[in-house]
Amino acid sequence: MDGAMRRLQLMITRGVVSLVDSASLLQLLQIKTIGAVALDSVEHFEPYGWTSHAHPGAEAITLSAGGRAGHEVAICVADRQYRLVGLAAGEVAIYDDLGQTITLKRDHIHVKSPKVVVESDDIHLGGEGGAKVARVGDKVNVGSGSSAGLWPIVEGSDKVKAL
Repeated sequence: MDGAMRRLQLMITRGVVSLVDSASLLQLLQIKTIGAVALDSVEHFEPYGWTSHAHPGAEAITLSAGGRAGHEVAICVADRQYRLVGLAAGEVAIYDDLGQTITLKRDHIHVKSPKVVVESDDIHLGGEGGAKVARVGDKVNVGSGSSAGLWPIVEGSDKVKAL
């Protein structure tokens, strides 16, 4: 019974990330466990569509199938130094070590970054077939009055709102 209990205790381990190899198809980590055992080439299983490159010092939870050492996998890597706090129940956020965030708030999406780049050939504000948007320099058709015709936009707003 002692052997089975020991294997069960070894199935789940907590440790600190020492190195990250983000070049492989499944990220590999070096982790120092609480007992100061170094685990090399620990595969980091990340959820589909999500990836990150943790700093050394991040914490990891590893599993060993059957409680046998030699093929540990990291199922979660977290870094309390950068984690966002204060989200309301139901809110979700993506964050990094520079303070950039994308937060799904209860009534809107908040993006915090010094620069946002959107690469798309087809952007719709207000849904498919939503309001048209013009930029400074674009020519717009003024339909009536003494200014009728195509004129360039010379000034803009810092807000875009679909009608």
